Amino acid sequence: MGYSAYTSKYLENDVVSRSKEWLVPLLYEHLLAQLRRAQVQIQQRDFEGKAASLEKASAIVIELMGSLDREKGGELAQRLAALYAYFGTEILAIGRTLDTGRLTKIMEMASSLHESWVIAARTQWPAGSTAQPGDSLYDPRGR
Repeated sequence: MGYSAYTSKYLENDVVSRSKEWLVPLLYEHLLAQLRRAQVQIQQRDFEGKAASLEKASAIVIELMGSLDREKGGELAQRLAALYAYFGTEILAIGRTLDTGRLTKIMEMASSLHESWVIAARTQWPAGSTAQPGDSLYDPRGR
């Protein structure tokens, strides 16, 4: 089994082993990893790699947006949806312009959101606890 297969298996186990409350921070972790990778690839002029990393980052943003529960999340969910739309637009622009300043700004925003979700998950749903349906802005059914 090659390195990529081991990585895929590790990521699959990571996702399966986390409770639903910790999936949002996990998505942010992977978003940040792809954005950091794209930043290095831009600096190294690896445009093919940059395109793949930004494509994966876009897919994660779409997943975050699609999993919002807009009914229960109310105004906060609407604001997050708008922010995710902004992220998506910026990621597309970065792919065309190679603007690392824009990329840094998106990474800082995503990092701040990641920290907030980790704090919320630790506060509301400590490791090992069982959350009740409706405890999250995210719909566990992905709708």
